Amino acid sequence: MNLTINPGAATDDAAQIDSIVSQIQQDMETLNGAITRNIPSRVETTWSDTVKSNWTQYYNADVPAAMEDMKLSATNLRLAVDQALKFDQEQM
Repeated sequence: MNLTINPGAATDDAAQIDSIVSQIQQDMETLNGAITRNIPSRVETTWSDTVKSNWTQYYNADVPAAMEDMKLSATNLRLAVDQALKFDQEQM
């Protein structure tokens, strides 16, 4: 079995995941603000009420869960690099 460890690239990837998640969170907050400011105060229809209801459920449950999953991916990538480096050092 060959294992190539490129810790710089892997940790850069993890940092990019963190950055992407942070940007998505900011964008979701902006979108949430726009929806809550405009529905129903500016747009009051059955359709807009449905959009707001669906968005609220999505924003309060699915979005945080997806963000946590992505953060976990970055954490797992860092952990994998650390473990691979420890394994490499023990074998030398």
